[in-house]
Amino acid sequence: MDKTDIEAIKAANPILDVLRDLGVPAQNNRIRCPRPEAHAHGDRSPSVTIWPDRGQFKCWVCADVKGDVIDLVRLARGCTFREALEYLGRNTFGTAPLPPLRAAAPAPQSASHASGSHSRSASKPVHASYLVFPESAEPNLLVQESLMPAGPAGEPHPGTASHPAPAPAPGTAATDAGLEDELLRHRILAALLAACPPVGGKVGRYLQKRRIFKRTWDRQQLRMIEDYAGVSRKLESAFGLADLERTGFFNAAGHLRYYRHKLLFPYLDMQGRAVYMQARAIETGTAGPDGPHVPKGARGPAPKELSMSGPIPLPYNCRLLNGEPGQIYLCEGVIDTLTLIEQGFPAVGVPGAANFKPAWAELFRSKSVHVAFDPDVPGESGAAKTIERLQAHGIEARRLAPPAGMDLNDWFRKG
Repeated sequence: MDKTDIEAIKAANPILDVLRDLGVPAQNNRIRCPRPEAHAHGDRSPSVTIWPDRGQFKCWVCADVKGDVIDLVRLARGCTFREALEYLGRNTFGTAPLPPLRAAAPAPQSASHASGSHSRSASKPVHASYLVFPESAEPNLLVQESLMPAGPAGEPHPGTASHPAPAPAPGTAATDAGLEDELLRHRILAALLAACPPVGGKVGRYLQKRRIFKRTWDRQQLRMIEDYAGVSRKLESAFGLADLERTGFFNAAGHLRYYRHKLLFPYLDMQGRAVYMQARAIETGTAGPDGPHVPKGARGPAPKELSMSGPIPLPYNCRLLNGEPGQIYLCEGVIDTLTLIEQGFPAVGVPGAANFKPAWAELFRSKSVHVAFDPDVPGESGAAKTIERLQAHGIEARRLAPPAGMDLNDWFRKG
């Protein structure tokens, strides 16, 4: 598939039509942000502007929520660039086959992935996380890898000797840039986590006040940004500013986005390797000190959480979704998930009540799911939709709501 094919698919899919297909309500060319957790009150007043004539959208709060109709599908469905093209291509061409995508071959899957309740149809694209993390890799390999120097002219490092980056297939078109960016995001994420120490000090005290303790920090591989300037320099040296800005780790002013958000929550895959990340501000609403490393625009209130750019590949703590019968508590946000983990409950999290992806429902097969989202308007709406999606897959799901005015962490701290 070349650039002409891509442009034809975009032209055949007006952005307002795609919003309707996705079930996203638009009013006066505005929609709610697909990352409501980054907004006060869950983006109750829609922050995303749609330009139908240009086929573009932009959130005025989240710097990385913007783009064309392909980016819109990726955000709304939590899918890869290839999967978004296939979704739009089916809308465009009906049942006719799409032009072939030439990309790196997927890594071989183990028998546990090739059969059973989590098997994937051969006709479905393999998610990028399977391209990045072969089954033969050691647990936490990428988190443990050291930073490598940038290539010529600030090009990203090619990988490591033990875990090389996938080589592009001959004839790969420039339109595979979306997939390449996902692979690059995973490498940068691994480098960021490797540069950050385990939780302690002020960040540890923040979690302790919420009755979340070291055994849980260590089990979930939580990290903190202790030396903001040092981490920034390491990343820029390893990858170059252009790639860091393009993949959303640095902002347009050339600064690491997580100046205020010092507590890092890695999303680990089934083998315990980081594939996504959220960062948490432990002090909100305060201005940072003056100094040479304070990012431009850092003053003023900060959102409570800041998500990594790109699609969310898996729920938080997805390792519990192992196909074995049992109960699962599905939480809204990482802090609530950690709260239940600390108490010994089998808990999985989604980054915001509206962010349960339809494709995730099949991961919960054989489980009885208690949807424990917050008892507010976004939480109730998100819980209802999530329960509906789970039940549509034959999965037992019911609502478990904390008392009014409390989230799960409040409930356990005051209970």
